[in-house]
Amino acid sequence: MKKTTKTVLFATILAFVYFYSVDVRAQSKARVENVDFFLEGENLIITYDIVKAKSEETFDVSVDISTDKGTTLKAYTITGDVGAGVNGGNLKRISWDMKSDNIYIDDEIFVEVFAEPIYQEIAKKTSGEVSVGGAMLRSLVFPGWGNRYAKGGGAYWLIGIAAYGAAGSAVYFNYEANNRYEDYKNSTDLDQTERDKLYQDANDYYDMRNSLMIAAGAIWVADIIWAGMQARNMNKRARQSNVSVGYYYDPVARTPMFSVSLNLK
Repeated sequence: MKKTTKTVLFATILAFVYFYSVDVRAQSKARVENVDFFLEGENLIITYDIVKAKSEETFDVSVDISTDKGTTLKAYTITGDVGAGVNGGNLKRISWDMKSDNIYIDDEIFVEVFAEPIYQEIAKKTSGEVSVGGAMLRSLVFPGWGNRYAKGGGAYWLIGIAAYGAAGSAVYFNYEANNRYEDYKNSTDLDQTERDKLYQDANDYYDMRNSLMIAAGAIWVADIIWAGMQARNMNKRARQSNVSVGYYYDPVARTPMFSVSLNLK
């Protein structure tokens, strides 16, 4: 196929940006704006901005290119703001050396730009999925942490306070029970009524210790299971719902258009 400046300039470039929500934990408000393209010698240049990105956010940017007939064009010689580690900001630039890839275009082409937020806490490239095992492990260390990891927010730390509070109280009552029992054993000089009271106090403290240990264990186990279920449900939602937003530029009409699509599988 013969490549000409005319056919490329009149190629239709469709730019989509796909942002996923791992969960409400780190939902990105960043978006791509001002997508544009032009020829620069033998290179096709794509420019875009990533606006409203947090300072710590980085993105994994990829590009898919195909003709209007559905033929995929392999862009191997592609450089610039593409791949993992792209920061937010303006004047992002991607350059594709079509000649080096032996690409000669005489059809309309479509270019899809995908930018996925990279979350350091998750350290993975999945469609918004979180680790079920990671959520459960976090709740094992501190109840509620796994829920917060899975859901991305909320006062789940109160669960941890309740669990550790119950465990701490159980330790306290165990200490008091042991003291009362030691006093009972060493109270041979007291009358029987006072000795019976020490013995009863020790038993009461042991009962409270046991109840609190059971309560702490129940909170721990229940939250570990709950955190795993929440993570699994978030993953299920991530796989079932895809939201795409982006910009379409019509070079013939010279008009930029904004597009939003929601795909529920």
